[in-house]
Amino acid sequence: MALTPTTPPPPAGWRAGPFGYQRLEAFAVARAALARGHALARRLPRGYGKLQDQLIRALLGAYLQVAEAASRQGADRAARFRAAGAEAAEAAAALEAVVLLGLAREAEVAPVGELLARLCAMLTRLAAPRA
Repeated sequence: MALTPTTPPPPAGWRAGPFGYQRLEAFAVARAALARGHALARRLPRGYGKLQDQLIRALLGAYLQVAEAASRQGADRAARFRAAGAEAAEAAAALEAVVLLGLAREAEVAPVGELLARLCAMLTRLAAPRA
């Protein structure tokens, strides 16, 4: 996906590599969400291991599904992008649970949630049938 004047730049430290997924802006966003979300998940208090695990798994699932989708074609590619979007939505719901349970402040969670919302929007577009 090419950058346009209205598209924010990829996250800091991102550099495209030789694989197709590394050239997708959606992958850069998934990567940033994984890094930030994992750091947040690791700070959850003791006793919330299942929530921590689910959040990390969903973030990792979105990240890996984007990479896998990039190497697929046609309907299979679209299905993988949809699966990545579902994982990103699950991660967003887990973040909401973190806030609802009082385990982190909204201000701490919001940047990751914004990345996930951006990722879901990108994946919806990537999964759409090409005209």
